[in-house]
Parts: sequence; C-alpha cells; structure tokens
Amino acid sequence: MLRAILLLAASIVWITGCAPRQAIVPDISEKITPFIAQAPLSLREERQKSLYTDFLAHHYAPWQMEELNATYQEATWAIGYFANKSLYGENRLPLDRTRYEAWVSNAHFDAFNTLKRHAIVIHPSSLRLLPTMHPIFFDPSLPGEGYPFDYNQNSAIKAMTPLIVSHLSLDEGWAFVQSPFALGWLPVRDIAFLSSDQIDRIMRRPKIVVLKEKTPVYDANQSFLFYAKMATLFPHIGEEPAFYRIFVPKSCGRDLHLQKSLLPSGWSAPMPLAMTGTTIWRVAEELLGESYGWGGMVGNRDCSAMTRDFFAPFGIWLPRNSRDQAKIGRTIDLSGYTATEKEKIIIEQGVPFRTLLYLPGHIMLYVGHRDGKAYIMHNMWGIKTEGNGRHIIGRTVVTDLWIGKNLPNTDKNALLIERIVSMNIVVSR
Repeated sequence: MLRAILLLAASIVWITGCAPRQAIVPDISEKITPFIAQAPLSLREERQKSLYTDFLAHHYAPWQMEELNATYQEATWAIGYFANKSLYGENRLPLDRTRYEAWVSNAHFDAFNTLKRHAIVIHPSSLRLLPTMHPIFFDPSLPGEGYPFDYNQNSAIKAMTPLIVSHLSLDEGWAFVQSPFALGWLPVRDIAFLSSDQIDRIMRRPKIVVLKEKTPVYDANQSFLFYAKMATLFPHIGEEPAFYRIFVPKSCGRDLHLQKSLLPSGWSAPMPLAMTGTTIWRVAEELLGESYGWGGMVGNRDCSAMTRDFFAPFGIWLPRNSRDQAKIGRTIDLSGYTATEKEKIIIEQGVPFRTLLYLPGHIMLYVGHRDGKAYIMHNMWGIKTEGNGRHIIGRTVVTDLWIGKNLPNTDKNALLIERIVSMNIVVSR
C-alpha cells in the first residue's frame, strides 16, 4: 500500500513537472493606496456646496414631479427591444413566447401615468424592464451572453430612494416607477407610498451616507430590516456616542412608516464628505474587490454603478449609464489619437479621482500614473480574447489601460487603450 502511494506521488510530480505553464495573469490590484498621493486638493467649500445642492435636486426630483416626465414610448422601449430577438430563460433554453407575452400583458401600459403617487424604496431592490424577477438572456452559448447578462435587469436601487409611481401591473404585484436615475418595475412589496408631510420631513433633514458595504440596518425595536449598500442616504435626526440617529423606512400596509434608528458612526458620515486623500481612500477601498453585477445583478455593481457610487458620498451627481456619465464636466475627445498619444494626454490632462475614461459600453475612474502608465479603477467583466472569448476578471480592480496585453490569446484590438474615445473631468476645484 505504501509503495503504491509513493509511486502515485512520484507520478504526480513527474506529470506536473512536465505540465504546460499556466497562462500569464494580467496585472491587476485591489489596492488604491499607491495612488492616493496623487489626489488633488479638496474642492473649495462653495464649489462643494453648489455640487451638493445639485446632487440633492437630482436625488429628490421624483418627489417634485406631478407625473412621470417620460413619454409612453420611453416607458415601453423594452417591449420593442425584445420583440424580434431570440430570448432565453434561466434554464438556458429558448424562452416560451406565451410566458413572455404574459409579462408584457401584465405590464398594463394602457394605465401609464394614471396613478401618479409618490413613493419610496423600503429595502434594496432591482428595477426590472418587465414586471417579473425571471431573467431574459440572449443565446447563452455565445461568448459574453448568458449569466450574468440578464437583459431584464435595469438597475439595482437602494433603500430610501425617492420614486413617483406611474401605475400598477394588472395583477397589482408590481409598480412602474421613475427613480432619480432610471425607469422600471419594482415589486409593490419593496416600496411604500408616503405623504407630502413625510416627504418634507425627509428632504429637510441633513443626510448621513453609508460608507460600509453591507451595513445592517434595524428598525426602532432593533429588528433587522436590510443590508445597506455603500452610498445609501438616510435623514440625519441626531447623534449619540458612536452612533448617528436616522430615519429608516418601514411599510405599514402600502404606506410608509418612518422609524428612528441608529447607524454606527464608524460606518457612515454626514454628507457631503470633503474630497481628501483620506476620504477618497476610504470610499475606493470599500468598492474594490466587489464582484461584477450587470445592471446591479444580485446587488453588485457594474462599471457605471461603481463610478456613480464613488462620487456620491462627496455630493457629486452622476447619471446611471456610462454614455451619459461621459458627458459630465469638461470632455476631451480622444478618438483620433493612437494608443500612445491617448495615454500621454490622459496623464498630462487627467485629474486623478475626478476624471472618467470612456469607451462604448464601459467607463473607468482615472486614479493616476506610475512608470509612464495611466491607471484606472473599474468594475469589469473580462478581457476579450481571440475568437470572441473572455478572460474573466469579474470584479472592481485597479489596472493600467493595457490590461491583457501580456496574455497570449488576447484580442489586441480590444485593449482598453485602443477603444477609449473620450475622457471627462467630472468636477473642477
């Protein structure tokens, strides 16, 4: 028996010794510390105050509306988008069209903009394009399709997010809403209607922002409500040692019941944070390493949700999608330059932690340079390889713009530096 074990061990050594070498790992990091020294001076007080006023105006916009300001065509675009596509379900098989048509019918868009009631998200949820939690995939056998690319997922949405409700689904299980950043369907159980007095109580209070991922939130009786994402906002109503007193949302039937609760001061801070090296490090480190979440799948962030939540604690508003984020602030066109020229312009003109780099479908936060290379923080799915495959990264990382160049099967035309078309300095001092 012993002889057999020794022979097996020897054979393993021989086999592994002759095995092909593993593929080179791309240069990635989950640490932001080496770049913090390049952070610019804090924003001027009056500038930050102006930005925060603009942030709050965007955030509370749904409560200032009498009805959704979207058109019927904008509200129903997904139906047309899916109409002539081959759709697949969670079992990786073609989606039964009868099932799909039942979801469309339940959307009851004939009732668009008839309810027109203000509401609030009472615990983290997901905005859906059609009123169902079932996913809609394109052909899962194709690279870059299938899980996690659920095309019925519009965006994750945080607790305490203001809403205006257009109408309910035919079965009254779903509400079609406009949030501060997107339209979509939410389960009725995830929202509560509120009065104008409650809106006033929430809006006039200062804000506390969560700075710790998965912060547990409790009601007035210290019963668990939900885990709050970083960049969730709560009304600030007082302080006591090591805690902020806040309002938290709880439903009473379909209506909102505001309850007093506590939030650890070590996991949160008054809004807006001053944009210093210390606070930049604190926010960035909390985002790094998070698994990729297409459209906020399973509560995770994608590229534009990451950049949005990076700026939010500082009171700086960004739209939800990457294309619109790339238009904020001072924009510099990079589309006519070589890769080397682009990198030179980024290093010379980019402001670390205030500049976004954009290519169609992806956005990144510029964090500075090292050894003549520009570096970015971004939540990315993967590196495109030859034959339209993917080398999966699947999380928020710090990389240079040439990531994947050292992998033998990378599609060199698909490198980030080759596809960047613009940079934009989101905010000046």
